[in-house]
Amino acid sequence: MAVSTDADVEAIAQLDGRDVAALTEPMDVYADDPETTDDQVAVYNHGQRYIVTPHVPCCDCPDMIHRRPARGCKHIRRYRFATGQRTIPAGVDRSALDDGLGADR
Repeated sequence: MAVSTDADVEAIAQLDGRDVAALTEPMDVYADDPETTDDQVAVYNHGQRYIVTPHVPCCDCPDMIHRRPARGCKHIRRYRFATGQRTIPAGVDRSALDDGLGADR
C-alpha cells in the first residue's frame, strides 16, 4: 500500500522501535488467561507470558519495570493495536505485520 497523505507519513514517522516490535513480533493476546484478573490480559511473546493491565497501563515485563517507557512497552502497544484502541497507520507494509494482527487490519 502506498503512503498517500501527509497524515499517513506523519503517523508512520511517529512509530518507534517498540511500535515496530508490537506490530511485527509474534505475540498472542488472551483476555481469559487463568493467571489474569478481570481487568488484565496475558500477552505471550517468545514463549513468555506477560501480564498487562491495560487501563493503568502496566506490564510485568522488564522494559516496563526498569525503563517505564512513556507510551508503554511493546506488550501494552500490541494489546492496543490488537484491540483497535490504536490504529495501524495507513502506509504500513501489511505483509510485515505479525499474523496475529491479521493482514486485513
